[in-house]
Amino acid sequence: MKKIFYILLIIPFLASAFTKEGFYTIDSKGWVAKSTTAGDVFICKECDDLVQVQISYGPEAESDAPFHNADQFVKAFDTPEKKNKFADMLIKGGMPTEGYDIKVVKVSDDYLGGNKAIMYSAIVKIPGDNVSRETTLVTMHKNRIVKFSANFYENNLDEKSAIALESLSKSLVLSLIHISEPTRHLRIS
Repeated sequence: MKKIFYILLIIPFLASAFTKEGFYTIDSKGWVAKSTTAGDVFICKECDDLVQVQISYGPEAESDAPFHNADQFVKAFDTPEKKNKFADMLIKGGMPTEGYDIKVVKVSDDYLGGNKAIMYSAIVKIPGDNVSRETTLVTMHKNRIVKFSANFYENNLDEKSAIALESLSKSLVLSLIHISEPTRHLRIS
């Protein structure tokens, strides 16, 4: 009887789940999901204003990299100064800077998919007097940097949009199964 209950509980999640095979699953109900070369993009279809999330994975870290898992990654940025410098490098490296005014306003330790992560939030003034907010969680998973970036117009994130965004981020489940690219053999990481 318990098994039937759990199956009935998980069926709605699976019906609206987006899966990046070997990496993560996320409940994308209420979101339009698109895979791009830069990562997976989710656009809120129930939000009144534009709310967008991008989940991206970097390449596998080399054997001599300073960190290979989430604990090592977060420990490498153990002071507010190091976190700020890292956040500033990521946000300015990920968008054009000419004509943009970018200011990191918050950094902290957090979690992403159960892994320790670094969170930063930045205000981005875009040409044409538009102001947006980027809030990003960064962790290491399967020896790769993972970014979960939420973007929306500053002061336009209403309660419904905030709930949708929080629900999406909390539904992220990082996969324990690793799929080897050249061989496609499964192994538990």
